[in-house]
Amino acid sequence: MECPVAAMPSIDAPNQPPAAAAAPAQSDQTELAETETDARQPLSDLLMTPPLIDGYVTNFAYDSAELGSQAIDDLKAIAAFLADNGDIALVIEGHCDERGSRDYNLALGARRAIAMRDVLTANGMDANRIKTVSYGKERPIIVGSTPEAWARNRRAVIRQQAR
Repeated sequence: MECPVAAMPSIDAPNQPPAAAAAPAQSDQTELAETETDARQPLSDLLMTPPLIDGYVTNFAYDSAELGSQAIDDLKAIAAFLADNGDIALVIEGHCDERGSRDYNLALGARRAIAMRDVLTANGMDANRIKTVSYGKERPIIVGSTPEAWARNRRAVIRQQAR
């Protein structure tokens, strides 16, 4: 059974048949589909303005500070962009899940942030423009003791700052 609201004419077009009144919705869906396509493009293709750098997140495997190949490619693109934008500095935050001691997770979070910094500096970014900080397990993005929460909390995040 179809919803009767779908057959009602638009307020903006009272003399048009229902199909004509529905045309803007089709246009909106086309725009949404284009936006969804853009969201699936790699960061290296989208990296045009600094806001795409701020808040960049990469996740890690359990008890690991090893970056994945996509993260390395993204960081190379970020370094290339920042080479031409010397007024931007970064803080890289390292985070962990709730498992492990506070001290262990602070050290692991630091290794995660340093891993990101090392890729950026190896690709031309001045190390003086990058600070690293570890929050260990103190700032979870998801509170909980589930595999999903743990996976999301094992991360490093780039925060952008003006120099």
